[in-house]
Amino acid sequence: MCRAGEFQFAAGQTHLNRCVQSRALFWCKSGSGRFTVDRQSFKLEPNDLYVLPWNRRIEYFANERTPMFTAHVHIVPWMKPGAKWEANVPHERGEPNFDSPDRADLDWPSYEGVVRLKMDSEHTLGRLINYATHWFRHSSRLEDEARELGHLLVRELFRFVHSPTKSDNRLPEELRRLILHIDNCFQRRPTVEQLTRILGRSRSHILTLFQTHLNTSAKSYIVNRQIREARELLLSTTMAISEVGAASGFPDPYHFSKVFRQTTGMSPSDYRQLKSPIPIRSTPSVHRSDPPQSDSD
Repeated sequence: MCRAGEFQFAAGQTHLNRCVQSRALFWCKSGSGRFTVDRQSFKLEPNDLYVLPWNRRIEYFANERTPMFTAHVHIVPWMKPGAKWEANVPHERGEPNFDSPDRADLDWPSYEGVVRLKMDSEHTLGRLINYATHWFRHSSRLEDEARELGHLLVRELFRFVHSPTKSDNRLPEELRRLILHIDNCFQRRPTVEQLTRILGRSRSHILTLFQTHLNTSAKSYIVNRQIREARELLLSTTMAISEVGAASGFPDPYHFSKVFRQTTGMSPSDYRQLKSPIPIRSTPSVHRSDPPQSDSD
């Protein structure tokens, strides 16, 4: 691992790197936008994790209303034995180590070109990326630790993509449509009545779909989706507790804390304190006023 960091984009911000010589893990922790690699466009939404190729031309386009907050880790797959490790990745031609004979790409099975994954903050790989960004900012950057971190990140990445996951393809098409709708608008607290109108089916039919295939009620599923978003924001942003609640569909802070405690067994502040892999500074907004100036991908 040769570089890592986090970056809060400003509203509508764009940024171009003409030739980045690393394999990178690029993680959208919150907000939205898009980016292009060699002029091919990709969207950015919360929990998107992209694996990016060597020698990429990459340009970022932040959303005007909800600009993305991202984390990135740069990995050099091969270094010449005995070569000096440096905490740097060239982003432009002519920069130090550009086309260095001491560094090179390697074939990564399953990761050719740009690969998009979905990952939340509580996944092992997410925790490892959070640790790597914290390590790069605050440690003395010892070479042996950087090499071990690179090995761990690559191993966890391959374990992540090859691990068996429960697919929702076996769910009825009607239920998958409802789940997609909930994912897209859970902040607006959809009701069972709204779900019935989407399918044109009865309330009992909707309730049976959730109970039979997911072993939960439709209302509980919606609330759990809101709480999952809240957990993500608590661990990956510096938003105030009330802001996290509002962004998750709970405009009343008291109600948010009550439901969060009922669901997780602890208050939102205790959850952040106990679960966050890095210290979270309490600020009134996710959009930091002093974003790192040199840690963009």
